[in-house]
Amino acid sequence: MYTCKDAINLLQNLLDGEMSPEERQHLREHLAGCTPCVDFLRTYRATPELCRKALAEKMPKEVSAKLTEYLRSRIKSAS
Repeated sequence: MYTCKDAINLLQNLLDGEMSPEERQHLREHLAGCTPCVDFLRTYRATPELCRKALAEKMPKEVSAKLTEYLRSRIKSAS
């Protein structure tokens, strides 16, 4: 049976379909008894879509202008 650390280290292999049937079974057994790992897996699966949505959003012009002004002032003060 896998530990939580083992399970988390194998999640990308699971999502990419690169696990042997034996590894997949051991992971399923762990997930069946570990609510924190199941919650982590849900979050892990949702993250790419959330990032795509966040990157697709346009920043309001006013916020963009203030951010640009702030960053320029920080760069000048660091020089």
